[in-house]
Amino acid sequence: MANTYVVTNVLRGLLRAAPGAAALGGLREVLVNGATADPARDHHRCWGAALATGHGNPAPSAVHTARAVVALDRAARVLGEDERQRAVREEGLRWLLAGPAAPGGGASDLLNCQEEVRRPVEEDPLHQELLSVRHFSAAWVARALMTDGARQVAAEEVGLPVWEAQLTAAVARVHGMQRGGVWRWDDGPMGHPVWMAYQGLSVLRRYALMVYRP
Repeated sequence: MANTYVVTNVLRGLLRAAPGAAALGGLREVLVNGATADPARDHHRCWGAALATGHGNPAPSAVHTARAVVALDRAARVLGEDERQRAVREEGLRWLLAGPAAPGGGASDLLNCQEEVRRPVEEDPLHQELLSVRHFSAAWVARALMTDGARQVAAEEVGLPVWEAQLTAAVARVHGMQRGGVWRWDDGPMGHPVWMAYQGLSVLRRYALMVYRP
């Protein structure tokens, strides 16, 4: 419960599978309370690999902030949200929009990354199981920037051209990582994961529907 990846995954999964689950409110509060202000980006609140209320590294991370924004957006659509919850979700969007991922600039927010999640072995709590998690960062940033509130937040803060540039850069990177509809993580034996293709196709489909003009 101190890990952003774990909390966002469980929250998103429960919202789909059991939208009436009593645990949803508590999970969202854990995520909201786990945001941290980043002085490097106008003190906007964001998320790191570890929640700020837990143990580990809460250093700002684009992919974890995007995951949190997507999870909170889905929670708002299913459960509604109060003013504080909306403020934190919108702060995450502002943090992403303040990033360097734009055409002609740096793209550090869009670089794929990995993390290790440790969990105690049930039979022996003194030992831990080590899970390696890979993040398709550009896909998550694009998904966050395509949530319902992203355009409005951009219009009120940095302007729509900045939002469009950020989103275009993220989608372009998603598209650029595939060849013939197959996405590649690396050149190793596990270099073409199915989940990466699913995320890539989902982003391109949603973007195509969003920009389509009959």
